[in-house]
Amino acid sequence: MGTFYICPTPIGNLEDTSSRIIETLKFVDIIYCEDTRRAAKLTNSFSIDTPLKSFFLGNEFKKIEEINQHLFEGKNVALISDAGTPLISDPGSELVSYLISKNHKIISIPGPSSVLTALTVSGFETNEFQFLGFVPKSQKEKLDFLVKIFNSTMPTVCFTSPKRIKKDLDFFESQGLDSEIVVCRELTKKFETIYRGKASELKHYFESDVKGEITIVIGPSSGDKKINFDLDEAIKILIKNSISKKDISKALSLVTDYSVNDLYNKIKDL
Repeated sequence: MGTFYICPTPIGNLEDTSSRIIETLKFVDIIYCEDTRRAAKLTNSFSIDTPLKSFFLGNEFKKIEEINQHLFEGKNVALISDAGTPLISDPGSELVSYLISKNHKIISIPGPSSVLTALTVSGFETNEFQFLGFVPKSQKEKLDFLVKIFNSTMPTVCFTSPKRIKKDLDFFESQGLDSEIVVCRELTKKFETIYRGKASELKHYFESDVKGEITIVIGPSSGDKKINFDLDEAIKILIKNSISKKDISKALSLVTDYSVNDLYNKIKDL
């Protein structure tokens, strides 16, 4: 059977591509990638002529059996993402789990990761940290996201988009997040910029349109671990979004001094 390779790609600077990655991508029979056009820029830069096939959020489940079959036929297959290490807030976890169940050989090659790059430049204690992926968009998921930050004694690493960074900082400030925050934009690229401060201090950097990939590192909260928000307004928003009253009670009990029963009694007739 063939071997499945998980291959990190540069998060911005092509010079971060290791010789092992280049040789592996030349050696394999097929490269699966998020965007074939974007992947072609990388492969063309290193004279890699291995065929490219798409594997992205939306078609990844359809491709699992196809990749499995290639491996059974003795073909070697590589998986890359648009940037950084595959599977980290990118599709691929289900694929790897399935290939393990079929006893395929899997090799993960170490390489670029915006999570670790941002963490090491943050200045926070890095013996332990939590990674939460992208900052959610829905109100309920954002509250759950903040609970994890407020209840953590370690730094939190997360992603956001240039279009949402200002809104996310506004949200952090409105909910009373008092942590030091490090915003990393365009890591490893020519215009790499690192911003440091509280949410309220960082907002003005993003008043106008910004471009580039953004990774955020949030330090442990120095507060009392209670999110400061308008309880009635939060309840109103969650009910409007069709969240069950039991789930609302459970979620808000984590971030207020009310018990689940007290909250449920408060909202059951709304």
